[in-house]
Amino acid sequence: MNSALVGFRVDGVTKLQRLHGCRSGEAVLKALHLYLARVSDAQIKAYASQVSFIRPEHGLFLTEDQRGQLRHLESMMPQQDGLARCQAWSDLFAIFPGLDAWHWNLPFLPAAQLDLCADIHWGYLLDLDLGELQIFDNRNARFTWRAIGIAEPAFCTLSLKHARWMTLQDICTLQNLLQLHVCADGKDPVLPMLDAESESFKGPGNWQAKIKLRGGKVKLLLKRDGLEANICRVGAVSLDDPGCGDFLRQALAPAALALASAIYGSGASLAQVSLVAGQMHLLPDAPSKSGMPLLDLALRSNNGLKLKLGPGFFDELRILLLDNGLTVQGWRFLIKQSDAALRTLLQFFPPSLSVLPGFSSLVNLLASALQGEGLYAGRSLIALRGVERILDRTRGRPGAVREENARIFLRAIMRAHLTDEEEANLDHEAQDVSDFVYSHQAVLKGATWRSLRRRSSLWHRALLIQVDPAKDVRWPALLPRHELGSFVAVELDSGALLAEEGLEQRHCIGSYVNACSSGASRVFSLRQNGRRLATIELQRSHDGDWRMVQIRGKANTPIRDLQALEAAESLVNAYAQKVRFHEGLKTNNVHPALRPGAYVTPDYLVHRQDHWTG
Repeated sequence: MNSALVGFRVDGVTKLQRLHGCRSGEAVLKALHLYLARVSDAQIKAYASQVSFIRPEHGLFLTEDQRGQLRHLESMMPQQDGLARCQAWSDLFAIFPGLDAWHWNLPFLPAAQLDLCADIHWGYLLDLDLGELQIFDNRNARFTWRAIGIAEPAFCTLSLKHARWMTLQDICTLQNLLQLHVCADGKDPVLPMLDAESESFKGPGNWQAKIKLRGGKVKLLLKRDGLEANICRVGAVSLDDPGCGDFLRQALAPAALALASAIYGSGASLAQVSLVAGQMHLLPDAPSKSGMPLLDLALRSNNGLKLKLGPGFFDELRILLLDNGLTVQGWRFLIKQSDAALRTLLQFFPPSLSVLPGFSSLVNLLASALQGEGLYAGRSLIALRGVERILDRTRGRPGAVREENARIFLRAIMRAHLTDEEEANLDHEAQDVSDFVYSHQAVLKGATWRSLRRRSSLWHRALLIQVDPAKDVRWPALLPRHELGSFVAVELDSGALLAEEGLEQRHCIGSYVNACSSGASRVFSLRQNGRRLATIELQRSHDGDWRMVQIRGKANTPIRDLQALEAAESLVNAYAQKVRFHEGLKTNNVHPALRPGAYVTPDYLVHRQDHWTG
């Protein structure tokens, strides 16, 4: 978000200003929380009643008349509880430092030019008439900001008193929840539902939650120790939510529930159910009682396909795909897949007008590889990821050999007979095998899944042993050795150490050199009594926090020892704390591991590092 709207409503008048600068919704909420914690409702109302917004033609500087008005307003500021005066304007601005559009010592602020604010997503209104903090979302400019709080209801509301009670954790949890539901589709889902209210269930963070249904609209009610907040648009809530899924399924009209589940699966969101419910009269039956997820291509109008729902939908879709390179064999393969497998395929490669030839090419390859067989829902996503890595379409060089090897890989993985443990580790095994298949220069005729795994393991070990110590890549370690009770975590800060860990633990961590040297990942070896127990990878997320993304034992086996898992979580917290400490220092004192570019450029590139995440 590049800017936000913040303002007051007092005595029926709305006063909004635009806050410029890169700030998250969470940052604005924290600033408002700080403001409310230090200023009473009476003080805010006195300020909001007197404040004037400068229109653009007036400029940002006070005239002599305005200065006189300022002195008059300050002299008229009311007493509070018969004690001290209300804080001076300069004090009010000083306690609101995060909002840089507020001008120090001036009650005159630049008004938001609402007709030019279509790019703003978030608005925050201190409604002093109702005593509420109201939060608005206007993603995709669904309404004009002039309608804020009047024609357009608030996305989230809580009383000013409760806004003061929030902790920083509450603010973070609330903003994450708002962001989740914003990403649904930006609309209030209207659903064929009975009016009802659910029992209390465990909500996000420390909140307890309830779902309230009224007039086809869904509201999420949050409570924590007397603190309450209401969210009026919850399209991202799914029908398999452990807290309220059963309640929602019972309240929904059976026909809409059945059709939405067929198209989107048991985890359909309320926004998706609403989409289906609004078009039920146009939805045709799928051919041979399959292909239901394909109806989403017409329900979603933003993909550019311009498909119309109705009896001729599947014929229209077939013609469109055939015109973009799909074979007749590919079409038959597509509509014969189970709904679960087809849903995975469409989520993995969402068809739109610009990528339709690529989608058709992938379906043709799947059809030729599997012949009369289908994709198994449990393995389809893993297989599709492997095929895409082998084809390497992003670099524009699939090649005839890779095309054929992709077919062999696909047949092998879909036909493999695996134990429960092998099935659990299939995602990691498939990544390693697909990297090997990608690098192979000849067609792997007659290969089975077990032979591919065996040859892949030998190839990876040979690759790791070939690291030249003289050209080893190193990067700064922020937490070289950290004791965690009986455990010790050793940060692996060179290609040689990663290779050693990979050889000892029989997994592919040795190929993470580029990821670690670029600063994208940090890898630790968790040990106890000198014995290697697990390898831990940390990644930095978009919000700047470091999180554990995987922890694996020898041969990629899952870690189930609770003490080892607790030690790993303690390591994450220790590393994050270390990062925050160093980032709080002056630039020239920041640890080298946190400085951009403060690593050794690799003299070699380990193959396929764009897929190191596993």
